[in-house]
Amino acid sequence: MELGDADGVSGRQATAASLEEPGIGRRGAVGHDADHARAQMKNSRIRKHRRLELLLIGAGVAATLIAAAYQYFGIRSTLESSTAASLYAQQQEIDKIFVENVDLQPYFWRRQELPDPAAIQDPAARREAQQLAARSEATAHRILDHFAHLKYQMGTQAFTSERADWEAYIRRSFAESLILCRALSADKQAFGGAGSDSLWGLYAEEPCRAVS
Repeated sequence: MELGDADGVSGRQATAASLEEPGIGRRGAVGHDADHARAQMKNSRIRKHRRLELLLIGAGVAATLIAAAYQYFGIRSTLESSTAASLYAQQQEIDKIFVENVDLQPYFWRRQELPDPAAIQDPAARREAQQLAARSEATAHRILDHFAHLKYQMGTQAFTSERADWEAYIRRSFAESLILCRALSADKQAFGGAGSDSLWGLYAEEPCRAVS
C-alpha cells in the first residue's frame, strides 16, 4: 500500500506538472512579444531622434551658407564702396590740376595742339612754351596712371557700379586730347602694350588713330 501510495503521489505530481507546462509556454511567448515591442519602440525613437539630428544639421548648414552669402555680398559691397571712394579721390586730384592750371584745359578738353617751342623766336615765349609742354606731359602721365588703375580695378571686378560711365569717360578723354593720345602712343609698353585688352586697345586706339 505504501508503494502504491508513493506511486500515486508521483503520478499526480507528474500530471500536475504536465498541466502547468502549457501555461509556462504561453507566458514565455507573451514575454517575448513584449520584448520585441519594446525593441521596436526603442528603434523607432532612435530613428526619430536621428531624423531630428539630420534636420538640425541641415538647418545649421543652410544657416551657415546663408550667413556666408550675406557676408560675401557685404564684403563685396564694402570693397566696391572703398574702391569707388579711392577712384573718386584720384579723379578729384586730377580735376584740381585743371582748376589750378586753367591754361592746360584746352589741351585736354578741346583737342588743341600745344605750341611748338622750336617755332617761337622770343626766348621768354619759347621758355614759356617749353614749360607748358612739360606740365602738359606730366599731367597726361598722371591721367594715364589714373586710367590704368581704373582698368585694373574693373578687370578684377572689385567694383561694377558705374563701370560704363567710367569707360565712356576714358574714351572721351582720349578723343578730346591730342597730348593724352601722344603720351600713351609713345609709352604703350608701360601701360600694357597695344593689344586688344590694353589701355590703348580698349580705349585709345580709335580716338587716337590720327596721332598714332
